Amino acid sequence: MGKLKAAYIVDDCDQEWLVSDLINRSRLSDEYEIGLLIVQRTFRTDEVSKVRRILNFIKRRGVKNLAEKALIALLQRAEWWLASLASSALGNSRASSILSGFFDRQSLDEIGLERLHVTPEVSGSGLVYHYPESDVEAIRERNIDVLIRGGSGILRGEILTVCPFGILSFHHGDNDTYRGSPAGFWEVFHREPSTGFVVQKLSAELDGGDVLFKGQIGTAPFYAFNQAKLYRKANIFLHRLLEGVGRSGSLPEAYPKVPYAYPLYRTPTIAQQLAYMGRTAFHLSGKLVRRIRRQSQRWSVAYLFGGGWRDAVLRRAVTVKNPRGRFLADPFAVFRDGAHFCFVEDYDYARGRGKISVLGLREGGYDDLGCALEEDFHLSYPYLFEEEGGLYMCPETHEAGDIRLYKCVNFPNKWELHKVIMRDVSAADTSIFRHNGKWWMLTNIDSAGIGDHDSELHVFHADAFDSENWAPHPRNPVVFDSRRARNGGFLVDEEGLFRVFQVQGFDAYGQGMGIARIDTLDEESFRESEICTIPPRLSQGLVGTHSLSHSQGVTVFDLARIERTDS
Repeated sequence: MGKLKAAYIVDDCDQEWLVSDLINRSRLSDEYEIGLLIVQRTFRTDEVSKVRRILNFIKRRGVKNLAEKALIALLQRAEWWLASLASSALGNSRASSILSGFFDRQSLDEIGLERLHVTPEVSGSGLVYHYPESDVEAIRERNIDVLIRGGSGILRGEILTVCPFGILSFHHGDNDTYRGSPAGFWEVFHREPSTGFVVQKLSAELDGGDVLFKGQIGTAPFYAFNQAKLYRKANIFLHRLLEGVGRSGSLPEAYPKVPYAYPLYRTPTIAQQLAYMGRTAFHLSGKLVRRIRRQSQRWSVAYLFGGGWRDAVLRRAVTVKNPRGRFLADPFAVFRDGAHFCFVEDYDYARGRGKISVLGLREGGYDDLGCALEEDFHLSYPYLFEEEGGLYMCPETHEAGDIRLYKCVNFPNKWELHKVIMRDVSAADTSIFRHNGKWWMLTNIDSAGIGDHDSELHVFHADAFDSENWAPHPRNPVVFDSRRARNGGFLVDEEGLFRVFQVQGFDAYGQGMGIARIDTLDEESFRESEICTIPPRLSQGLVGTHSLSHSQGVTVFDLARIERTDS
């Protein structure tokens, strides 16, 4: 078959970033094309004034609902303005990249596509849209393969089946727990650790369509930022889903349906919006106070001797004292030449960059053996493995835009670049290992270019550990959930392969960690099962744990407290 032919349903008004972004992506695709805008005209702007439309809205929905919608729109714009101002003042490039251009308005003329105007019949509530037969027939005549719902209204009737692949639509929320609107608000209101989205094929039942894809990203601390982050991430995967349909000629298998046991969320009341403002102001002011006091989440490394990782009683561990103005994190243990060592991220607050340092571990104490590896970009997560008698390190190098291997040439402090094994990728916390005759890579990729390495776990395989041609797993991302996607270490014992994963909280990086057994890993499938979680409760004052490693009877891990960064 040729390219998948798609049409985008929009409203007869200025369009937001969401629509133009997907259209721009489609123009670069070899698998599908969006060649038509189907413009829903429920009010003719040349015949009905803005005042008249407001009066019609009040008649259908009431003054109270109008006031609630006006306030939430004002709140969103105010947050966007304040966040843009703060990110510019603080030099936060990640926040700037997420918010930049997101709330800019773009007219249909600027999009530059052919338009088909339709006039759906709107129910008395103003929520349900039925397309007249003439509009349905006009769409049918154009031989469109799939419709993408971007406009308003709950679509019912023949429009749902006029195209072979139906209508694909976002739900910007986890449809198992959050159905309704506004997108990205209620997760912040309830301080949820993650915010979800789904792509579904619409059916006649409200929110009862077939879910074809879903993902969970970490919840941002305020509504406008959370929504912008959610939209930017979600659009990437609608684009990829459409490319997959274009290649395969079929929709992906739908997720199993489960009962929905939560309310249908609507525009928050004025009281709820005021409560949200107070709660958000309190949360952000606390962060500001810590910043003024030069306090932050500061990591430390701890270790203990004896037994396997399953036997570890973490409260008995010895904590390594952080050097002044720095912190140690991401520990990886290795037994070499009859002694125990631990390689760590060594982060310097003044430079805003990490290097890799090494510690010598013994039951009576530890020794700082100095720097093992330093570059002119940030290094962390010094994952270690042995092959053909050599010791290799695959540290996080996402600032360099690649994944690279270093080889030890004089243990433990001299390493040299062996090979760049993946280029032009923003990846963090990569683990490489051999399994069933192949080499496998588990890594956390930021697909949307927004600095989010917490949400997506990707798998690749190759015939050699230092191959430059790693094949992506067809189910990538195999985990799409900020509560368990990011790597925190890798364990191997007689029972199999185990992935340590990070647990992200609400606006809290590394709030905890867990361990999952990899049950299935091959070129078609990936499945893991959680066996435990490790919260930061082993001593008073902890706010995080996120990495764990084990080697020859020594377990190492990290933990975090709120401390001054200059101590």
